[in-house]
Amino acid sequence: MRWIKAGAVGLLGSLIIFVVMVLGVQVTGAAPFNLAPSAAFLEAVGLNIGPIAPIVHFLYGIGWAIILLALFGDGVNVAKGLAVAGFQWLLFMVVFAPIIGWGFFGIGGPAHALAADEVLYLGSPVKFLVLTLILHAVYGALNGWLIPRWTGDSHKLKVAS
Repeated sequence: MRWIKAGAVGLLGSLIIFVVMVLGVQVTGAAPFNLAPSAAFLEAVGLNIGPIAPIVHFLYGIGWAIILLALFGDGVNVAKGLAVAGFQWLLFMVVFAPIIGWGFFGIGGPAHALAADEVLYLGSPVKFLVLTLILHAVYGALNGWLIPRWTGDSHKLKVAS
């Protein structure tokens, strides 16, 4: 049951990020990209079909929350959630962003040369770095804070966590 609860926390964190992405891309236009990263990755590899992008996004979020619990067990806390989310962010910057065409850390990729209305266009690298780092930090902090509470380990929490 702990694994399911951890997965539920990951789903919640992924949902929060998903809503922010939809608002940033489709509602406010404030995001530095035209397609959320999970959808952009699938678009770049030719698999952005139907609801696959949000499904992959949610499964990824569920999976990493379970990995956090598997790595740290009863020792899950906000700092460890942030550390795992930081690793996810680095993985995104070094592996997935270049595959999308956004370059390492959003710098120098071919997507910068695309027209601003192209689906894989990437605007400001600074905005990209900051936005994705903040979203990963929110996800990691939420996982580190809620997983111990939802899995029944809250009696083991210390004030410092």
